[in-house]
Amino acid sequence: MYHHVNVLMENSEKGSAFITVDVDTFEKQMSFLKHNGYTTLTTSDFLEIIHTGKMPPKPVMITFDDGWLDNWVYAYPILKSMQLKAVFFVITGLIGASGLRKRMDEGFNRPLPTHSQCKAALETNSTEVMMSWDELLAMEQSGLIDVQSHTYTHIRWDTLSYEKSDMLNHLYKDIASSKAAIEEHLSKNCTALCWPWGIYTEDYIKAAQKSGFTLLFTTEKGTSADTLRLKRIPIGNIGILNFRKKLFINSHSNLSSLYYKILK
Repeated sequence: MYHHVNVLMENSEKGSAFITVDVDTFEKQMSFLKHNGYTTLTTSDFLEIIHTGKMPPKPVMITFDDGWLDNWVYAYPILKSMQLKAVFFVITGLIGASGLRKRMDEGFNRPLPTHSQCKAALETNSTEVMMSWDELLAMEQSGLIDVQSHTYTHIRWDTLSYEKSDMLNHLYKDIASSKAAIEEHLSKNCTALCWPWGIYTEDYIKAAQKSGFTLLFTTEKGTSADTLRLKRIPIGNIGILNFRKKLFINSHSNLSSLYYKILK
């Protein structure tokens, strides 16, 4: 699980190591996967494994949440250069019509806004910090990037003062709108949803199934065979030794479960 890949400066905001990975560090992490025989997956690839039971060598899914511009500028060129697949969960209500902006492989090398600056920009002009539909389409057409839903608004429905039935109705409309937007703009079938803030209930799951989603991703740490409650592994700005440790631990389900129980 990733969010940002950016050029980190010496005075980068504290606490960003989890949410933002330095460009060079991300490139080393991806190079490790490439040169150690890992098979990167889209959601379609994952569903194929579930349906057929045929497991490719060392399968791993690289996921990004939100849809930040630096995913296009920095993460995608690295993935493209190594022909690695990834899944981008985007907040569709924040995706605009900004055209195609310069990427790292086209000479862009300046730091983009930090995570806190990005959140502030959402209040005024989200197009400055979020990817565009043109950029998402270009990546989708490469066959490497699988764009899926992170809802339309990224709202925490549990904090709003709706009656439960009204809240669930709003939730359903939100995720259905996100699915429809992806299918309209990218001419694809949107089947996967990542819960904002990692918050979900059994009623949320039913609403997602009603909307047509078959894969539901959480922010719960670890591995899971439950397609409606898929756990993920937060990576962050870590070196290769720690990266290898996370891969090893989470390649063994019992060890993974024990590891995260100890950390609690």
